[in-house]
Amino acid sequence: MTTASAHSRPFALIITVAMLLALTASASATSLVGTDNANGKLLYLTTPKTNFTMFTTEAQPTGIVVGPFQQIIYAVSATGQVHLFNPYNDTDTLLVSGLTTPLDVVMDPGCKSFLISDPGANKIYRFTFTGNVLSTFYSGDNIRGIVYDTSGNLFANDLTLNAVVQFTTGGIITNQSPSSSPLTAADGLTYDAKTRNLFATSSTAQVIYQITDSLLTVTTISFAHGPVLEGISSDGQGDLYVVGGTGTSNVLYEYTVSTGTTKTLNSAGGLDRVALVPFGPCISSGGTIPACQ
Repeated sequence: MTTASAHSRPFALIITVAMLLALTASASATSLVGTDNANGKLLYLTTPKTNFTMFTTEAQPTGIVVGPFQQIIYAVSATGQVHLFNPYNDTDTLLVSGLTTPLDVVMDPGCKSFLISDPGANKIYRFTFTGNVLSTFYSGDNIRGIVYDTSGNLFANDLTLNAVVQFTTGGIITNQSPSSSPLTAADGLTYDAKTRNLFATSSTAQVIYQITDSLLTVTTISFAHGPVLEGISSDGQGDLYVVGGTGTSNVLYEYTVSTGTTKTLNSAGGLDRVALVPFGPCISSGGTIPACQ
């Protein structure tokens, strides 16, 4: 199931990517990796305004997360695949193939595996690094954005129920946001530790949904920054990084929950999903390999 291919680039370019990630790990809370779905790219974004193409993918990438040792794990819905890109040696490895429309990815606590939502198959899959094992975690509803809170509770956008749902460790839905407050076309999902709230983007309604971690209360935040809202990522301190636009001409925004204010950060083509660096759960403050020391 696993294959690897190296794409040749000038040595200086590889070092540049490594240095960018290293600097981020030690200094910046507003640097992100992202997928440019329209143009088939993995992007490194430093706010405001600076975008750097790390890698050109074979198809349109969607979900993205920073994994162990700062590799970048990303889904490609069009080909039914999940890849791992290593910016230090410029290699792209196929981890999973044969899925229907893999969309979002999230690292499991402990970082020995990750989950993949596949709304085309109405499933969530788990990929375990040891043995390269793919298994079904959940089967049933149409699931899109998935995220863990800081206590290891798993939440997801459930388009069948028009709700945010919570799963047990065994893949059973155990709770959901109120049916009296339905979520319209919920897409991206993130958890903010400071507010202890979940935040979901709507891909059609120009709103962000704010949901308490108990799933008892849903608050609608107007966010009219383009007809389509896509990825969303929290820094854990009350700031949200939100992708909005037309789908092919998107912008990265910063939304501060406490003040309700929005900053325009980066224009980034077909930017879809984003993940903060180094706020993946597997990244230590000093980096994890020599290039990050």
